Amino acid sequence: MKQIRVAIYEDNKALREILAAIIRESEDFELAGEFGHCLDAIKNTKAYQPEVILMDIDMPQKSGIEAVKEIKSAFPTVEIIMNTVFDDDDRIFRAIQSGATGYLLKKNSLSTLLNSIKDVKSGGAPMSPGIARQLLKMPWISQREKNHEHDLSDQEMQIMENLSKGLSYK
Repeated sequence: MKQIRVAIYEDNKALREILAAIIRESEDFELAGEFGHCLDAIKNTKAYQPEVILMDIDMPQKSGIEAVKEIKSAFPTVEIIMNTVFDDDDRIFRAIQSGATGYLLKKNSLSTLLNSIKDVKSGGAPMSPGIARQLLKMPWISQREKNHEHDLSDQEMQIMENLSKGLSYK
């Protein structure tokens, strides 16, 4: 099986080193780089060619959300999972709108990190259960549901509801 190339953007050095060690120690992954800021995100993505990026939001000089937008514009096939402490609606919405494929809260991401990377590479959208629940409550979802004009099938809505209850994507 081919290893998944993963890059990490995290300004907290201790956490960045822990995440890097987890990636390095798994035979399914290859560390494509670890960075304390995202000012050179385009240059780094071109040079190290990660398939999946773990991106913190609160980064020095440029936010992770800004970097996501830039990376997805230049490298649309790169999957980006936000790994953050922020669980407010505005940041969740902006991150996903900018192109993030997943959104994990740091408080529980270490236990699900490797599976989340595999999930995103196989077409999933890994999210912490609380984030999935918040997404379901956002006005653009709940309003469409009330009007029965949503673009999600009944099965897709059931999947979203189960994600919000903490069940795995699979």
